[in-house]
Amino acid sequence: MKKRNSNIELLRIIAMCLIVFHHMALNIGIVEGNNIDINMIFGIIGGIGGKIGVVVYILITGYFYINKDFSMKKVFTLWFQIFCYSVGFMLIFRILGIEKLSKVDTIKTFFPLAYNQYWFITAYLYLILLVPFINKFLNGLSKENYNKLLVLLSVIFVIIPTLFYTNKLIGSTNTPIGILLFIYVYIIGAYIRLYGISFFKNRKLRNIAIIILGYIALAVIVLIGKKLEQKNIFWSNLFSYYREMNSIFILIPSISLFYIFKEWKLKHNVIINYLASISFPVYLLHENNFIRYRLWHNVFNMEFINNIPGGVFTTLVCTIISFYFITAIIEFLRKNVIEKNVLK
Repeated sequence: MKKRNSNIELLRIIAMCLIVFHHMALNIGIVEGNNIDINMIFGIIGGIGGKIGVVVYILITGYFYINKDFSMKKVFTLWFQIFCYSVGFMLIFRILGIEKLSKVDTIKTFFPLAYNQYWFITAYLYLILLVPFINKFLNGLSKENYNKLLVLLSVIFVIIPTLFYTNKLIGSTNTPIGILLFIYVYIIGAYIRLYGISFFKNRKLRNIAIIILGYIALAVIVLIGKKLEQKNIFWSNLFSYYREMNSIFILIPSISLFYIFKEWKLKHNVIINYLASISFPVYLLHENNFIRYRLWHNVFNMEFINNIPGGVFTTLVCTIISFYFITAIIEFLRKNVIEKNVLK
């Protein structure tokens, strides 16, 4: 079996770190209010990075899955992983007496997709189920028609929503909208694999500049919005609107980031590839309904850390290291004790 190069695997890790950063910034509220300080700037950077991480994850999926045979076993394995984290933490918290749940809430943990316990994971799994049909359609297109399709979808999903600030056209954690956006990004990832995009190809400095400019543009928009919302509440959602995955300020830098790592000749690295393999469970761990609030407010006491110079950044680094360490232990036990027997 050919050993997988670690360039894209490293990108998976970075994407997940950006997502964790995003969740930390939102859960501790450092982007709220009108006092613009270093922590708010840091929070804005995190809020932007998380959506770039999501887009990158889907681009990677499109890039690799367009030429892959569909495997129902992989879909079941992914679903079972989600199920274990949802039900497992519910049982732990109930047995330890930390959480008192009604019968209805208990039942919901057994159906994490139906009740959208993880919006990203839910939309992602449904995307994977649709992949065979999407691939059949895409592989049947000529390059000319594929180009026309991408232009049309980009106008609908990106250009118009970016130009018209209405708080309705960009972004949503509702599963149907999420699936549509994931399909669109998947189509871009598949196009990169099949044909490539010349604007980004072999343009390392340009791609770096695009990422930096994307951050600067969004930061400026948000800071302007902070000033304007004091006069008109209409602008209060400017940040949450333009940091969504189909904003042009998120999508284009995400493609640039993907190309930087795609073209980086990084050899096979066992450690990088292993950490990449548990990045998905890192999401399941820190975004679990029983974990999320307690993590940021009780374990890390972010309200206190937020007032310490450099405290947010230090906590972010420690948090990511902790997540990967804990997830590695959980995944080792889950795979060898539970999954191995279930798959038999």
